[in-house]
Amino acid sequence: MAKCFESWTVLPHGPLEKYGENLWRVEGTMPDGTTKRVMTVARMKDGRLVIHNAIALEPGLQAELEAFGTPACIVVPNGFHRQDAKIYKDRYPSAKVYAPTKARKKVEKVVPVTGDYSAAPKDDSVRLCHLDGCNGNEGVLEVRSSDGVTVVFNDTLCNMPKMSGLPGFFLAPTGRPSVPRFSRWLLIKDKVAFARHVESWAKPDLARIIVSHGKMVTDRPADTLRAVTAAL
Repeated sequence: MAKCFESWTVLPHGPLEKYGENLWRVEGTMPDGTTKRVMTVARMKDGRLVIHNAIALEPGLQAELEAFGTPACIVVPNGFHRQDAKIYKDRYPSAKVYAPTKARKKVEKVVPVTGDYSAAPKDDSVRLCHLDGCNGNEGVLEVRSSDGVTVVFNDTLCNMPKMSGLPGFFLAPTGRPSVPRFSRWLLIKDKVAFARHVESWAKPDLARIIVSHGKMVTDRPADTLRAVTAAL
């Protein structure tokens, strides 16, 4: 688990990638210099921003994010993803912090939590929900844009490059979209319920799958979800 930052700390990251009218993504690097992480920003219809897995950005891009909308909802997607939660809350004190039910205790060690995913603000374009079968450990962010639906997963679905050694063991199978071994052990309690819920997004209007670790999936994303659940 990465140490939580106490002051605004910018690590190497890529550009702001813009999808549709209400969805941005940026990939950054963890303190080890190799592990990647992804922040997703969704804008609700009233201009409020839902920031999933926050990453501190360089000044110009942070200002661009602030111009995109009002940071209102800081989503800490599990107890291992708290690194930038406090510094975002310090920068945007009026923003509320939300976490999955079972992650709340860990997240509250570094930042006050307003509520779980069921209490988070939503409209017909942006919503958070817990994942069935995960016993409140994780959830997803669903974003509806003019080009289709985006589903944002955290650690229950990754798309990491091929890896070996101990990291490869815990993240297996790597080299393709998958549910990592550690997630099957620690996060998912009912594989049937989890698979059923994940497959509910496998529809023609699914435009992309964003994950917190790894590449975004845009090529036949519905088929990807079905393949991932079939491999469970």
